[in-house]
Amino acid sequence: MIRSVLSLTPKVGASQDLVQFFEDREIPQRALATPGCLGVEVQTLLPDGGEVLVTALWTSASSYRAWLESAGRLEDGALMRPLLAGGGEVVAAARLYDIGQRAARPD
Repeated sequence: MIRSVLSLTPKVGASQDLVQFFEDREIPQRALATPGCLGVEVQTLLPDGGEVLVTALWTSASSYRAWLESAGRLEDGALMRPLLAGGGEVVAAARLYDIGQRAARPD
């Protein structure tokens, strides 16, 4: 399994606007519709929201690449730039981590 980690720095005071952008554009739901996406989380740094972290769990790096190439993903990046500190550049691909070991509580 692969975890993608995307760190975004919102403009001061815009962290909730950035989270709302993900909700309005249904980005997590669209990612979940990509074969191989197992889960998505959009998180804000406590206490001030100075960073928005988007993580997702994928079955493989190729499933993440399919998401990168999906319809609307480039448009999402362009539309989110005004919410990012420094005007934002192109929203890059996330860093990918291979999950070597995992522990979870049984349901």
